[in-house]
Amino acid sequence: MKFNADKKSRPVLDIPRTQLENTIEIVAIAALLSTIIYAVAYWSELPDRIPVHFGMDGTPDGWGTKLLMLLPLGVSVVIYIGLTILSRYPHIYNYPWAITSQNAPRMYTLARLFMTILKCEIVVLFSYITYATIATALGAASGLGLISLPLIMAFVFGTIAWYFWSAYKAR
Repeated sequence: MKFNADKKSRPVLDIPRTQLENTIEIVAIAALLSTIIYAVAYWSELPDRIPVHFGMDGTPDGWGTKLLMLLPLGVSVVIYIGLTILSRYPHIYNYPWAITSQNAPRMYTLARLFMTILKCEIVVLFSYITYATIATALGAASGLGLISLPLIMAFVFGTIAWYFWSAYKAR
């Protein structure tokens, strides 16, 4: 598979966002804002020492100061902003197949949807980690849960596989 590197010859199109993209965007924003609100609401109740790392089985195996709670929140915000900006420029992405004037609208829309879904999955993942960290620190949970890692991996890799299959058909 050779990646199309001739980005200068690609058409630059203004393609309106789809209803599905808008819906997924709302979910991502809601997850991001609710996580920030949740963290702020419980900040004063958190002990000084909270779980900051979880093992493969979902149980905490690293502890640190509650200031480290800001790390997943910050990463989530940075990823949200970065992927939101990047999604506005689908003509600069690396594509596994050549982009032509005929397939550009389909490929750009598909790639932008892929970025929006991936962004939402990442934000929801960091929201879940933040929630589980707070719940574990307060004694209401014992970690992320055993099924969380396989489920997260299935969603992310499933999204990637879906994109490549859809892009292959759209080329």
